[in-house]
Amino acid sequence: MLRNGQNQAQLLARSLGQLARGMASSKRTTGKQEKPTTKLPKAPTIEMPAEEPLNANYLAKTLGSNYRAWTAALEKHPELKTVKRKDLLNSYDTLKSLEYSVDDIIAKPMIIYYGATTLANRHSVLQECGFHNVTIQTLAKYVTVVNKPIEVLKAHSYIPFDVKVAERLAAYFTDISLPVDLRELDSESITLKSLRQSLLNAYLRERLQMDDSDLQKLWRVYSRIRHKSFRAVQDTVELLTQELKFPAERLRKNSFLLYSEADNVRRILREIPTIDSQDIREIGFRRPKILMSTCDSLKQTLQYVHAFGISEDAVLRCLEVLTLGPETVLERLRDLQEIEEFQVLGTNPRVLRLVHYQNKARLRLDYLNQLRVRCASLHILSCGSEAFAKFARDGSDRTKGRDIVVYLSNVLSKDKQVLRNLLSRHPNWCHIPLLHVKQCLEYLRSKKFKLQEIFANIHLLLYPIKRIEEKMLLLQSPDAQEELQLPVADFDSLSNNEILTLILYLIESEFHFTGDGIWTEQHTHHVENFNNLLPDFPESLNKVYKYGVKPADKLVMQHL
Repeated sequence: MLRNGQNQAQLLARSLGQLARGMASSKRTTGKQEKPTTKLPKAPTIEMPAEEPLNANYLAKTLGSNYRAWTAALEKHPELKTVKRKDLLNSYDTLKSLEYSVDDIIAKPMIIYYGATTLANRHSVLQECGFHNVTIQTLAKYVTVVNKPIEVLKAHSYIPFDVKVAERLAAYFTDISLPVDLRELDSESITLKSLRQSLLNAYLRERLQMDDSDLQKLWRVYSRIRHKSFRAVQDTVELLTQELKFPAERLRKNSFLLYSEADNVRRILREIPTIDSQDIREIGFRRPKILMSTCDSLKQTLQYVHAFGISEDAVLRCLEVLTLGPETVLERLRDLQEIEEFQVLGTNPRVLRLVHYQNKARLRLDYLNQLRVRCASLHILSCGSEAFAKFARDGSDRTKGRDIVVYLSNVLSKDKQVLRNLLSRHPNWCHIPLLHVKQCLEYLRSKKFKLQEIFANIHLLLYPIKRIEEKMLLLQSPDAQEELQLPVADFDSLSNNEILTLILYLIESEFHFTGDGIWTEQHTHHVENFNNLLPDFPESLNKVYKYGVKPADKLVMQHL
């Protein structure tokens, strides 16, 4: 069944002979103090106090006006209570910068329901279109207003009659000359929305060489770009192409970047210049979606990652984590401490993949547990759907050992290749889950074995703790000592290294030195029977549950 069985038996027998010859003069000694082990730090205490819903007292105290006015506003618009206080203050600061008073806001209280960026963009759009006085009522009815024909807006004195709206809007694009005949857009029966979209299409065709299919996708998928002012769009394009060196082709493929805020991107470049010594410009180019996150969110996310003892190098290995909200990242980092299979991967340099793909990883772990699959690597928990489906279909309850090597390298402070070479001498080492290796190491440490002694007998980490306990008790019996012909007076005369070597010898001697001593009774025939346990996968992976079919769901379907 296993390779080199005879050679392994000879090696262990020779080792036992050498051990016996050296025992007469050996004594248990206390070695030098060991280096501290690398462990996933305890979850830091990061308090996230529960935020109370907005109330009239808070609004009156923070924004002004009086308690009665805000009470009436909240009764009429109860959805305002769901606005986060931070977002409320940002929106209020924006409205204040646009010279709206608290009394204006009280007249249209739902205005603070919108985000600060949305309010600033809408106000700029109306100004660009020629509105001579953007009142709070006009701003609150923005969507209705831009869907009105220009002639109607002029008739109601929103826009002065002498303003040529098309020419005015086209003039905001200063870096190019729009390839359109403005006389065709002079008709005032056209709506503001349609006029702006036509001009923006012309700009994007000329500046980024977008074709019809690019524009159709833009308006279908990223339609809110129509609510961004022309000055802001041009500023964003210039920043991305000049400062971050985005070619037109890359902007076409990542057209969502047109909605990024140039001032926010500048803040990111200024306040987060590098991550683990890598230029933030290069990082933004590699993962453009990061530039859509606010600078404050990125700084908060990095702070949480540092607080959990995770290096910035790990961030570079999973830049997608920077696209998540900081509260989401914090919640998932805490969850790493709650799930043993995740916790043991805490020192892995790719651990943030478990943060980014945590929902998927949880579903997969649950699925594999139901199938009694013990070896779920970080890669399998976070890889693509097809790769995971192939792993489940193949029925091989094993990994490539990378997670074990990385974990032991951190704990034992040993070179990864040295560890892999040692572990590879055991033919079944890749069939052992990382969690078991961790539990076994912690058990041996609890018995006062030092890391160097464990490293010298590293294959013992692959064996069931119950068998290790049994052999340790056996060694303490006089009959076993006599049977093994150990030249020592009693168990206490053995060194720790000798005890571990003897335990490994006693376990494998029962299995003819084949390496089968690692299997517990419930896992002896696990791999052979795995395919009989596996539910059928669909021909095309289910889009709703794209990580494979849930076993429980499959069983339900079979009974229907």
